[in-house]
Amino acid sequence: MRNFLKAEAYYVTKDPMFKGISLLLLFGSALLLVWMGVQVGFDIDGPLEPLITSIQLSFFLYFIIPIYVCFFATEGFEYGSVQTIIASGQSRSLYLLGKYLTELKVVLWWVIQFFGLFYVLYMLAALVTGSHIGNESLEGKFIVAMGAIGFNILYLAAYSAVVLLLGVLMKKSATAVIATFVFVFGDFLLSGYLKDSSYVYLRVISENTLTTQIFKFSAVNSHEIYTLNEGVHMILIPVVIIGVCLSVALISFEKRDVHL
Repeated sequence: MRNFLKAEAYYVTKDPMFKGISLLLLFGSALLLVWMGVQVGFDIDGPLEPLITSIQLSFFLYFIIPIYVCFFATEGFEYGSVQTIIASGQSRSLYLLGKYLTELKVVLWWVIQFFGLFYVLYMLAALVTGSHIGNESLEGKFIVAMGAIGFNILYLAAYSAVVLLLGVLMKKSATAVIATFVFVFGDFLLSGYLKDSSYVYLRVISENTLTTQIFKFSAVNSHEIYTLNEGVHMILIPVVIIGVCLSVALISFEKRDVHL
């Protein structure tokens, strides 16, 4: 298992698509920094304000990262490496688990890169330009910011589990990418179009979509405060999705032919 994880990590670091998305996030952080500097300057009320501002823009990560996960989940089928790895003695369950753990490491890296890089660049710009940096209380802001980042990692892990399942079921990258787009945008549309429905069960569906929860924990600048029960609810939804999707993916992968 350890050797397999090392091999997957090596594959990711050499993958042009991984490098491209990393550069895209780097460019996005720099562009956001320039835009904010032009629009409102670099004056901030407290040291954590730039981080909290960037969290509001985290939703676009859910349109980028799942697509990479999709290609990563299906590359073994596309290039035939899954047959070789399993033939070498690697169990199917550990192969799939190794894929998912590697996906989580990629998610963690990109989240840290996006938020961390923007924060560092913003603070450097504020110091270089001599902008005002206030002394607003850090305690409450820190809890909100770290909580939102933690939720982003958890929800991206849930998206990754769904996409991994789609990859196992469809095997081909092109088909799996289409299914991933349908899932991501479908969840987004269900969240928006059903929330004002006259039917109770449709509003319940909207309230429990991943997108609805993401908007809740990302809306930190609107001073939206969620209760303990709502926080538990926001944790349970992705945890259940991860458990169900990984279980179904494992069962399906154990029974299905690994050839295209």
